[in-house]
Amino acid sequence: MLVIGTKYLDVLFETFLDPETSHIRVRPLSDQGFPPNILIESLTKFRDEYPEGTVFRTESVTVCKRPEGRIYLRAKNQMLYEI
Repeated sequence: MLVIGTKYLDVLFETFLDPETSHIRVRPLSDQGFPPNILIESLTKFRDEYPEGTVFRTESVTVCKRPEGRIYLRAKNQMLYEI
């Protein structure tokens, strides 16, 4: 279970095509302890400029929650670094 405000260091992410929205989104790679449906909030350029399947790392992410209830991860300074 993720706790709001918890930070995680050196997390790996990938871009993927979300079948529900037909948009490129960013999610953690599997086997890092995150739920499979959680998304990461980052700068739009990472979704627009990189193809599906691009792998990134981030210094840290924080567990956050939207007012309507969705939990997500927010990258430090919304920055991802391509691997």
